[in-house]
Amino acid sequence: MEFFLELRFEDRSYNAIVHFATTFIAEDKAEAELFFSELLAAFNRKSVIVFSASYNRIDNDAEFKERMLEYHNFYLSRASAKIQVEQFVVDKPNQDKSLWDNMVEKYFSGENSTANIGKKYNIPVNVYDKESRRPITEEFYYFSVEHLIPKK
Repeated sequence: MEFFLELRFEDRSYNAIVHFATTFIAEDKAEAELFFSELLAAFNRKSVIVFSASYNRIDNDAEFKERMLEYHNFYLSRASAKIQVEQFVVDKPNQDKSLWDNMVEKYFSGENSTANIGKKYNIPVNVYDKESRRPITEEFYYFSVEHLIPKK
């Protein structure tokens, strides 16, 4: 199943408005919902203000998929920066805590305090200065999130 994910938020550390959009593949609706909730938790841990967040299945309607991919390609052509999404596979991660906090807490409670490093993605995004509405380019913008994935 193929999905289109879109997230708009305010990055208070840069005083910027960010538009994040990407596609992803999941085996079923439950996996898609889990992926979306984990990714949203990663952004929330960075103390951003989320304006909107959604995902839609695009592979069950050929015309809708074509239109969404057309929209996505337009979006990519206007991207001014990138957000780094780093995946880590952890035993029962607390999605409200960072990778570091999860590992330290597990270590001191005698649990498995290791994480497997997953993939790292650089997702193109549109970033605008909140006041001037001018684009902020990747030379001046850095944002990284830890996507904590539960071990199966």
